[in-house]
Amino acid sequence: MKQRWKMEAIQTCEVMVYTKIFLKFPHKFWPCGPGKEFFMYAHEMRGYYTFWQHMENAFPGSNILVVMLTNGESKRVEAQSDEETLKEAMGVLKNMFGPNIPNATDILVPRWAPVGRIFFTGEHTSEQFSGYVGYLAVQALESIHARMN
Repeated sequence: MKQRWKMEAIQTCEVMVYTKIFLKFPHKFWPCGPGKEFFMYAHEMRGYYTFWQHMENAFPGSNILVVMLTNGESKRVEAQSDEETLKEAMGVLKNMFGPNIPNATDILVPRWAPVGRIFFTGEHTSEQFSGYVGYLAVQALESIHARMN
C-alpha cells in the first residue's frame, strides 16, 4: 500500500547528479607530493571543471587526472560528446598549468542511464519499526508481494 506522505516526500527530493571524468596523459605535468593530490579551478560559471584529483597516490605512474562535476554541469557534460568535453577540460588545464601541457591520450565520461521506477524497502521505511533490523525481512517480503500483485 502506497502511503501518500511517502510519495510526497520522495517527489520533493532532489537527486544530485555527480560525474567523474577521467583523463589519461602521456606524462604528469601537475604537482605531486604531500598535500597536492587535489586542486581547484575557479571559473565565472559555477561548477565548471572545479574539482580535480590526480591518481598518482593510488596508482603511481598512471598519469590520470579526474575532474568531478555535479548537478547542472554534470548534466550538461553528459549530454555532449567526449570530444567537446575533452576540449573544455583541456582548456581549463591549460589555464591552470600553461599552454605547453600534453594533450590527453584518452578520456572516460561515464554516463548514467535511466533505470525507471525505483522502489525503497527495508526497516527504515516503516513508521512503526524503523531501526529494528529484525523487521527488515518482513518489510522485504511485503514489498515483493506488493510488486507482484
